[in-house]
Amino acid sequence: MTDALAAQAGEDAVFEEGVGAARIGTTAILTLNNPGRRNAFYPEMRRTLTATLKRLSADPQVRAIILTGAGGHFCTGADLSRVAARPAPPTAMETRENMKEVMELFRIITTASKPVIAAVEGDAFGAGCSIALACDLVVAAPTSRFGMSFTRIGLVPDMGMLYSLVERVGKTRARRMMMLSSVSDGAEAVRIGMADELAETGGVLDRALELAAAFADPAPIPIALIKSALASGIVSVEQMIAAELDLVPLGASSADCREGIAAFREKRKPVFQGR
Repeated sequence: MTDALAAQAGEDAVFEEGVGAARIGTTAILTLNNPGRRNAFYPEMRRTLTATLKRLSADPQVRAIILTGAGGHFCTGADLSRVAARPAPPTAMETRENMKEVMELFRIITTASKPVIAAVEGDAFGAGCSIALACDLVVAAPTSRFGMSFTRIGLVPDMGMLYSLVERVGKTRARRMMMLSSVSDGAEAVRIGMADELAETGGVLDRALELAAAFADPAPIPIALIKSALASGIVSVEQMIAAELDLVPLGASSADCREGIAAFREKRKPVFQGR
């Protein structure tokens, strides 16, 4: 069944500037589509991805978003062939302004009101690895490769890796991985916490679809508030207390909460509407 669903998503996808968008039930599937460059992204592609994620985050019919790649790979970061083709390298200020746009993509993945799932087949290198790590869940195949790669070309990790990798594997391991531009296969990524689940090669999108479908059941408001709280960073008891004092009343006063309690009493499945 899931194989057929995945195929249908590919057939129905609408492509715009290197990003395909499709819908299966309450799940949106975004496909990075630059297969000749292993889905390395360029500015217009990155902007399209950011804008599409923002739109889907506000769509009440969407409960989860999957990011995947075309042609057997996830994403190998920025398309360096375009950088090399410039008549002159970018100045520090040009790079800084470009990084503001890069951070917008990281911000929407981590703060979107919907869970974002990375379905990683093949290579996720550089900023492509960063995109995967920013997602709420990461599904990998044994043949997937997660590569830091930044220091090998004289760069500092970007697209949020200085934060997301530390969150997933801890500071000590992350420090070594980033400094040495480590490469991990899918099994190793799951073992150390870079990825959450291992699926068979060729079946990663199917498993991601199964995980995404599970988010059709919980109330969407608590999901959004949990993401917001964790993205803001809770590192002390006082911050936890402040967050719960602010967020718990929002959930408790929602129509969905009233519906959930009524459904519990009536022994039926709740119908949540994000209100």
